[in-house]
Amino acid sequence: MKIIFQAFLASTAIHAIYFLTTMAVGYLKTALYRPNMMDAWQNAETLQRETAFGSTHSPWFHIAMFLSVAFVCWSILFACKKINAGTKRPEVKE
Repeated sequence: MKIIFQAFLASTAIHAIYFLTTMAVGYLKTALYRPNMMDAWQNAETLQRETAFGSTHSPWFHIAMFLSVAFVCWSILFACKKINAGTKRPEVKE
């Protein structure tokens, strides 16, 4: 049960890092954008009439992705646990 909790915790951390990084990059691109008004004014054909912000996915996609990453994390943790159990390292005494 402990390894499953660790897998869900790792999946949560990976998704949090992904979403926070995506938002930070979007914020920086927005904050640092400086349009060239002179070129845009001279060529009116390049001006856009519509604006779209981001994209949407089904909530089931996000749940499936979270569970998939949790399964991959569980597989890695399980493999590491089996590899470490086979080495029979002596315990450190303090």
